[in-house]
Formats: sequence, C-alpha cells, structure tokens
Amino acid sequence: IHVCVTDKDKPFALDFAHTADREFEFMTSKFGQPESPILNLVELPDDAVSATWAPEIVAIGGSRIAAHNAQRLISNTIAHQWWGSEISPATLNDAWITNGMSRYAELMYLEDSAGKTAFQSAITDVSAGALAYDTIPLSSLGRDDPFSPQFQSMTLEKGAMVFHMLRWEMGDDAFTQFLRGLLSQYTDKSIRSSDVQTVAEAQSHLELTPFFSQWIDGTGAPAFGDKYTVFRLGNNKGFRTVGAITQDLDLFRMPVELRIETDGKTEIKRIVVSGNESQYSVETFGRPRQISIDPENWLLKSTPDLAVRVAVLRGQEEVAQCDLTAALIEYQKALDANKDSSLASYRIGE
Repeated sequence: IHVCVTDKDKPFALDFAHTADREFEFMTSKFGQPESPILNLVELPDDAVSATWAPEIVAIGGSRIAAHNAQRLISNTIAHQWWGSEISPATLNDAWITNGMSRYAELMYLEDSAGKTAFQSAITDVSAGALAYDTIPLSSLGRDDPFSPQFQSMTLEKGAMVFHMLRWEMGDDAFTQFLRGLLSQYTDKSIRSSDVQTVAEAQSHLELTPFFSQWIDGTGAPAFGDKYTVFRLGNNKGFRTVGAITQDLDLFRMPVELRIETDGKTEIKRIVVSGNESQYSVETFGRPRQISIDPENWLLKSTPDLAVRVAVLRGQEEVAQCDLTAALIEYQKALDANKDSSLASYRIGE
C-alpha cells in the first residue's frame, strides 16, 4: 500500500492506510485475490468528487480523510478492485452488478467491523434508496443518464439489496462461493444479469427465475401482512398459531422469516411466500405475544416507516438539484405517511 497525500493531511495518512489495509484484507478473504496486490491511496482535492477508483488506485477527497468518517467510502471504493476492475458490466443495464456489489461489500465490511446493529441500520437506509426511484426495472436502466439520481440510486442501493436478498435465499456459504464463482469465471470479461443468475443457480442448486424476474425485470416491493389465529392445544401441550402471510405482488416467490415471540422460547420459521397469500402453522409451548415478518430485514419491502424515509430522501435529492418546490412536495408526502415525522417537519422548516 502506497499513500499519496498533501502536506496538510500527512498526520492522517497512517490511519488512512490502516483502514484501507483492514478492508483490503477482509475483501480478499471474501472474494479471493485481486488482480493486483498493489494499492495506491490518493488524496483528491476538496472540490473534486468524494471518491473515484482505477486499477490499483483508491482516491478519496482530502476533507473526508481528515474527518475520519471515510471508512465506508474507502471500503466501497476498494471493492471496485474486484467489482469493476476484475469484472465489468456488459451494458449500462448490467451496471447494478458492479455498483451494487461494491455497495454490498461496503456493508459486509461494516457488519464484520461494527456488528449486526450497525449493519441492520445501514440496510434500512439502503432499502430507502432502493425504493426512492423504483419505477424502471434494473434491466432497463440503460436508457437513463448514468449520473442521474435515479440511475445512481437504483444501481447502488437496489443493486446492493439484490445481493443481500440472494445471500438470504442461498445461505452464507453458497453466497460466498457464488461471489467467487462470478469473479473467477468472468475475470477480464464483461458480465450480464443472465450470467449472474446462471452462476447463482449453479452454486445454490436453486431455481431463481422468480427471484430475478421480480428484482431485475420488475419494480416495486411487497407490502407484507399477517392474519392469524392462536389455538390452545389440549393436555398442556402449548399453542398452535395458524395464519397466512399476505403480500400484493402476483409473481413474488421467496422464503420469508417468521418470528413468533412467546412467554418462553422464541420460534423462528422460514416460510416460502408465493402469490398473494401463503398459509403457515406453528406450534409453540408458550402463548404467542408478537409475530414479526422478516424481522432481520433480509427482504426489500414496503413499510410505513420506509415510506417516510423514501419521501425524505427524494426531497433531499430535489434540494440538491435546487428544486425546492419539488422538495416540499416530497416532504409533505412524508408527513402524509406519518404526521409525527420530526425529520419531515424539520426539512420543511429548513
């Protein structure tokens, strides 16, 4: 690792190098050896972009280095040594593969270094970004300006959520082998969405056409509901919860985690949800107190809380584009979703 910084940022160079070293080693353990073992860490002028990359180069804005808040930005940029340098998208319609996996590599390192709580919080933010402009399928994004908020949000955030959901459906071990398989089979080659599906199916032995049809060729996210009845079993044998998970996408098919919290042991069950309603039956010794669908946020889904986050995020994007009228409309949508949203109220006042 070589570090190139200006005189004013020399005091921060060693921390910069140590952070990059830890992240580079983590990603090597997950993705395999990169094409080059050399990494040049370069400071960018403060009035340039916040980060950029090239083979063997990770360039970060000087103000971010000095502020000690660039850990995630550095990890995302380093991830491009695999996802961008080693393989690249065949077309702009396939840009979600490298952009999304670089974002998800950033989150994987966050999970490893900061723990599950920080990871879950980041997933919630990424989910909001994934739904903020979800009106065009990932497979058709090539018609958009690659520097537009929609293209960036979809390829980065929704792309990351596609890999997050694949990890849930495949399991951690198969997911790691899938990532390594993509990199080894397509080194120095272009890659398409169909190639991702082929490798994922080969590594997981799952039929993933419904998954890719929903998340790559479709738009929107399911809004889950739960209707159930609890029965007491005889002879002091506990309780049986009989219910159905509902959702509003006709072609949706994925495993969903159901958590039933009781007076005693918490029961967790994996249920394949297909179509608008999927039945389940779970027996517990203690009386069920709360039932949660996808409590670990493995799936991209529509919720009232996320609707507020999406509207606020879109409003902030409009402010960045200097369209304050459009921003006010988005912030009002957030208040319509939750009239007590202090952030939406603050943004309107601002």
